[in-house]
This record gives sequence, structure tokens and C-alpha cells, in this order.
Amino acid sequence: MDQAYQHPDPRSPSIDHIRTIAAGGTDTRDNVRLTHWGCNHERNANTPLGTVEEAEAQRAVLLRIPALQAYAESLRAEDMVRRSQAFHSPERYGAKLARRVERYECEGR
Repeated sequence: MDQAYQHPDPRSPSIDHIRTIAAGGTDTRDNVRLTHWGCNHERNANTPLGTVEEAEAQRAVLLRIPALQAYAESLRAEDMVRRSQAFHSPERYGAKLARRVERYECEGR
């Protein structure tokens, strides 16, 4: 992390909650890490699923929403975890950050 970059540069440092506050995470030192602002902004309040139990809990919430019930019934917890891990991969965030930096520099900031 290069602290020479300042906000709004997507490479600027930012504090990220590992388990988001929205997902029940705490605002404590063991639940935060330093990350690029662009990566933190991309992740937003989305916490990756780590276990089948977490996926089942998320699926149970979806099952209670009438418009999403049929979709939720088609989900398998193992697939949900796999897709979540792929979505939150360092490679994906690196590619997204590169695109944000390119756009930021093209705008001449």
C-alpha cells in the first residue's frame, strides 16, 4: 500500500472491515485490514461466504422473500460458497482496481 496516493485515487489506502458491519462484524482491530480504496468500494457491504452453514443461512433469508423463493429453492449451498469465493478473489479485485485506476487517470485527476 503506497500512502502517497490520496483519496479519491482508487489506489489510496482505506480501512476495510473483513466481516462487514452490515453482516454483524465488529469495529475492532481484529476485524479490519488496510486495503485500496477502490477494492474496498468495490466490495461494499458484501462479505464472502466461508462455509456451507453461512450459505444455508443466506438461502433461508431468500426463501422468505416471495419474489425470490423459486430462485432460492434452486440454489445449492456448496455452489453458493464456490461462487462467492470466486467473486471475492484477489485476481478479480486486482482487475477491477486496474480498470478503476485507468479510468481515474484518463479523467486527468
